[in-house]
Amino acid sequence: MPETFRNLLDTPPYLFRVVLDFSRHLLLLGPLIGVLGVLFHDLGRAFGLPYLFRGQTRKAQFAIGLSLAMLASELFYVSYLVSPDELHLCRGQGIPLDILNYLGALWGVLATVAFVSLVSRFVRKRDGRPRRDSKRLLADLGTTVYTLLGAELGVVLTLGFVFGGTNGAILARVQGLGERFRPCIHGIGDCLSQTSRAEAPRGMLHEHVYAAAFFALLAVMYIVASCFRARKIPAAAGLCVLLALLGATDGFFVYWLEEWHSLLLVGVTILVLYVLGRNRYAARFTDLMDAYRHIEEEPCREGCKAAGHTHLADYEAPGLHGGGLLPRPVEEFRWTDENGQKRPLVLVCTSGGGIRASVWTAAVLRELEKQLDEPTRREFPYHVRMISGASGGMVGAAYWVATLEGPAHTADSSEYHKEEAPEERTADAEGSDWLVANVAKECLSRVAAALVFSDVPARIGAWARPSVHRELYDRGTALEHAFVENMPALGTKLSRLGHDERAGWRPSLVWSPMLVEDGKRLLISNLCLDTLLVQHGPAIGVEGQHVVYSRSGYEITRLFPVPSRETLRLATAARMSASFPFVSPAAALPTVPRRRVVDAGYWDNYGVNVACGFLDEMLRTSWLEQNVSGILLVQIRDGIERPEPAGNHFNDRIARALEGLTSPVSAVLAARESVMRFRNDEQVEAVARRFHLDKRFGESFFQQVTFEFPGDAALSWYLTPEEQQSLKDAAKATVGDKSDALRLWWDERRGAASMAA
Repeated sequence: MPETFRNLLDTPPYLFRVVLDFSRHLLLLGPLIGVLGVLFHDLGRAFGLPYLFRGQTRKAQFAIGLSLAMLASELFYVSYLVSPDELHLCRGQGIPLDILNYLGALWGVLATVAFVSLVSRFVRKRDGRPRRDSKRLLADLGTTVYTLLGAELGVVLTLGFVFGGTNGAILARVQGLGERFRPCIHGIGDCLSQTSRAEAPRGMLHEHVYAAAFFALLAVMYIVASCFRARKIPAAAGLCVLLALLGATDGFFVYWLEEWHSLLLVGVTILVLYVLGRNRYAARFTDLMDAYRHIEEEPCREGCKAAGHTHLADYEAPGLHGGGLLPRPVEEFRWTDENGQKRPLVLVCTSGGGIRASVWTAAVLRELEKQLDEPTRREFPYHVRMISGASGGMVGAAYWVATLEGPAHTADSSEYHKEEAPEERTADAEGSDWLVANVAKECLSRVAAALVFSDVPARIGAWARPSVHRELYDRGTALEHAFVENMPALGTKLSRLGHDERAGWRPSLVWSPMLVEDGKRLLISNLCLDTLLVQHGPAIGVEGQHVVYSRSGYEITRLFPVPSRETLRLATAARMSASFPFVSPAAALPTVPRRRVVDAGYWDNYGVNVACGFLDEMLRTSWLEQNVSGILLVQIRDGIERPEPAGNHFNDRIARALEGLTSPVSAVLAARESVMRFRNDEQVEAVARRFHLDKRFGESFFQQVTFEFPGDAALSWYLTPEEQQSLKDAAKATVGDKSDALRLWWDERRGAASMAA
């Protein structure tokens, strides 16, 4: 027995040798493990990655299966070509280690891993539930028949490719073609290394010709797919092709350049990044294209005073701009009803969190409409003065505001919102809320397709043929298009809402994305909010005036007066506020110096800072006393992550062992979330105290209510039907728990206004 074991170690079976050989190539093994993890084990579920591989149409699933097979075949083939010479000169148990056996061994192992993953997934998902039909079972396991059929076709094509290479006539022609290029390859190899493999050991030159042909085939497939802007080719299929191309490129460097490959690979990467960084305004906002043209046609120099250039220094020089919070003097801003009676005023603050926050915000606002109208009509939407927030929450809020219809059209109806286009109504389920259903439509596939097929080609095209008149189609633009396609009302220009806001029945939207370079905010609204962005006060040595301490942001309407008035759409503002860079790019504003725009959640993920600043400024006037009977601050929070108690499982022990390394990063991430929340709570407390101490207002004049999602759902731009339903159910229950108290406060404030009149 010991002798047999020793012989097994000295000469292991060829299957083990092949698997070990492939496993040592981490750049080949990593992509394959990642794709299998997404497909079978829900890797990246929080970002919606499993949906890209499992939630597509039949044709798309077939294409995904085909691309998966081609990815695996390409990675296996590259591993075979770069494997050590001694491995191919040996024989494992009498079986020659040629291309057919090498690929066959790896495909067999891959099929076994896939089968075990399917079974384990089924066991985990079953949970004692009754047996389902085969189609539903395959869906639960994370794949479809069409994916399997596509994978089978990919395997057949690979086998045909391999068997074609063993045909005598074809082999002779390919070998002859390879001999023509051998001197060139040999010369390149001599320039790089005296130990280059330009002589093609093992007589494998023809196999490298096949590898080049397969690479060319994949490249042509990718280029053709990149020509289709619409959702013609699934993003998952394109991702697999890209990974295959990257694996082949790495194999080329490893085989032909040997010890030089790492250095040259890094050098080529740096060179490509340097070339792609040529354009200072590569990622753009299409609604501001005129401003980009001005700044690129006439580059800015020191002391530049060119017309059309937006200099931040000129904006900051005077310190304080504007004449107040409102677009008109406060006495002209209508708020009392037609009888001149005061009305309750509502401020809504919504948090970020991708499509989960979008649906949660829309669902809560819709439930407030319905439940506050029971048993008598209270017209909640027409009492909302302002909505501020971040990221996904503002997407749902913007659609809720954009579809709101005027009071004259809803007097005899229980529906406050209009449908500008017939396609806005969604009939996914009987009795479903069309507004929430439209917000819940996925945007992930279009964003992912743009990332895979458009971002890289667009960057290369911009370098090769720069043009100031070019509109870049990247994943940020794709997200805007997805917003408008799913929610057509978001195609409305922001300035068109201004008239209704001044009339007092349409809420004012306030987006507040952050600028990367200086951490300041960019406020996007029809309101004049510059007073919230300048911090000023007394200083020793300066008598009779306040000095400006700092400026914390800019208003887009003052930076770009014409575009913000004529072209800026709600979808673009929502995209700016939801620019989490790995989902949508941090596009640069056409300013001097340039500023990149990212998610509002970096600065204030809950929107409370703007709302409290608004109330603080309004308290300095008599407008609230003359027009408002009560103020309700509604906080709609996507959910707060709470640390779970430390356990003693494997993952818990590993995490504790790494605390010395992970504690600083964990502290930064925890502070980013908690500091915002605690700071906002302090601001709400301070505002509430000012109202309670002000003799002009009663004790219950100012109140706040919070609606927080208690469940779990994906953060990306896709939700499963089950997650959508859980959000709707939670909104109904959460609002229902507080609806009685809300109705009581509402009626009390209306009664107080009537008595005062």
